[in-house]
Amino acid sequence: MKGMLTVTGVLAAVMLAAPAPTAAAQEAADPVLAHADIAITLEDSGEDRVRATYRLSEPTTAPVPVRLLVAPRAGTEVTELSAVSGITGIGPVRGIRADATLPAGTTEYTVEQRIRRTGEARGVPLAIPDIAADRSLRVAIAVTLPEGQRLVGDSMPVFEQQHQDGDRMVLRHDTRSLPSTVVAEYGTTSSASLGTVASYTGLVLIVGVVALWLVTSLRKERPRA
Repeated sequence: MKGMLTVTGVLAAVMLAAPAPTAAAQEAADPVLAHADIAITLEDSGEDRVRATYRLSEPTTAPVPVRLLVAPRAGTEVTELSAVSGITGIGPVRGIRADATLPAGTTEYTVEQRIRRTGEARGVPLAIPDIAADRSLRVAIAVTLPEGQRLVGDSMPVFEQQHQDGDRMVLRHDTRSLPSTVVAEYGTTSSASLGTVASYTGLVLIVGVVALWLVTSLRKERPRA
């Protein structure tokens, strides 16, 4: 009987201790990023706005501290970083990071940035979360240019889709990776781009060559008097 009591006591101790590692594992689970939707509005004044919504692959099971990383960019400054929804305790940007917290049960959160650009700076740094990304990560980026402007120079990433929103051009890009900086060099729509000038020049040259060939052919075929 004494031996049986000893074994029963050991089994009871194991059963009582078993749930503890599971709970600890849930608390320690890191969030995984599944989708990002980023909207950037550029202004001629250089006072830009970024609103980014991030969706997690699974809801958080406990409050999770998270770092938002902001890459330094010459001529730009993040003047404000604030929580819109689903994230709390966003601190000021110190160096390249800001600390925040994702509450338990978070599946999606939105942050907003205010950016100040100076001079000819066109790059906009994004406050991206320092968390793992899902293999099927989807990132949608939309950049609204200032009124009457269009893309005339370098861009990062490459924007493939464009449409007009009133007097403002909207650039779009879908990707599988989250960039730390978005660049869109814009200019006035009133001046012809180098590509447009080259196209018209080439067309004029082609028309001239064809016209010269026709004139020469007609002269050769004309009967002599």
